Formats: sequence, C-alpha cells, structure tokens
Amino acid sequence: VYDLLPLLRPDWWPSGMGSRFEVWLRRLLGVAHTVCCISQAVAAELEAWMDGAAIAFQYRRPEVSWFHLGADLERSAPSVGWPVAYGKVTAAVALSPTFLMVGTLEPRKGHAQALKAFDTLWADGHALNLVMVGKSGWLVNDLIERIRSHPEYGGRLFWLDGASDECLEDLYRRATCLLAASEGEGFGLPLIESARRGLPILARDLPVFREVAADAAYYFKG
Repeated sequence: VYDLLPLLRPDWWPSGMGSRFEVWLRRLLGVAHTVCCISQAVAAELEAWMDGAAIAFQYRRPEVSWFHLGADLERSAPSVGWPVAYGKVTAAVALSPTFLMVGTLEPRKGHAQALKAFDTLWADGHALNLVMVGKSGWLVNDLIERIRSHPEYGGRLFWLDGASDECLEDLYRRATCLLAASEGEGFGLPLIESARRGLPILARDLPVFREVAADAAYYFKG
C-alpha cells in the first residue's frame, strides 16, 4: 500500500476515486494475511482506519508491516535522453540559485502554492529559478495554463513533463535545493534521491517527511 490518500482526501482526485479506492481496500483487507506499506506513517494510517472500519475479515485481521523505498536510479535500468531546448534550463541554472520540484502535477503536490511564492520572490527582485519535473496529472488544467502563460516561463520558470532518469540525475547535480511542497505523501522518494546526492531539502512539515528525512531537511508550514 503506497498511501491512503484517495480515501483520506478524495478532494485531491477525480470524482468517485475515493469510493472506488475504499471498495478495493476493503476487498484487499478482507482476504489478505499481510499488508506491506511503504512507510511507518502509512502503516499507522492503515491501522487507524481499520480500527474504525467495519470489515469482514475472511481469515483474520491482516498483519501490517512497512518498509522504505529504494532510490538507486543508476541500478534500475534508467531511461536516457534530454528534453527539447534543455540547454535553456542548464543556462539559467548556471546563473541563479535553483529550486527543483519532482513529481506529477496534481492538486496535492503544492505546485500552485510554490509558484505563488516564487511570484512574490521575483516581484521582490530575487534572482531565483523554479524547475518542475513531472508529467501532467489530473485537475490541474488551470495550473498548466498558468505555468505556460507565465511571463517567467522559459526564463526562470521551467516545466519538464517528459524528463528521463538521466535528465533528472543531471538536475539533482545542478540544482541548489529540492522543494518538496506536497500536502500529502505515502513516502517522498525525491527526498531520498536528493539526500543521496547531497542536495539540500526544503520540505513541508509532514509526518512522513520527518520519518524519511529526519533532521537532514529544512521544514516549513503553512
């Protein structure tokens, strides 16, 4: 189980996703002997949800365990190649401090709030770049239009919707800081990928981010 977010925050997903997820989860838990979660935080959420849910266990209540994900890109048959006009990104990164966001564009990931924050920073005269890496998800049409029509797009604001593992490795090396602004996660793999490469981390103060990064990140609220 990667997370319970469609169940806990159905507003972040297309209509009906939460109810379909609950049907799936109940069927799973009804027959499973063991459920493996990708973090202690998700395991705790699952245990708490089962405590309050009326589930007909076919055998017994399943044991819930957890483990952390790996982040060894170079040993995972990484994809290769470079986005069109990637040279514009590297040229901008070479000139100014760069914040990197990694993850699908979807409501919970915090891209809209991050962009609003950078609008304030740019208006105050700060020379900073914001690079977003991730494919387009759901319920973000307005955000995508806002990005593509932004006056800084292609100059200090970049969105790479088809970056390869090779490209992401290059960005981890070039960036100044990872910005993990997500409002909900099951783990937070970019935090581990960044830490392995010595990239500083600025993360929202989520319990799962504290579990994954502990005191190796800077945290923000609000």
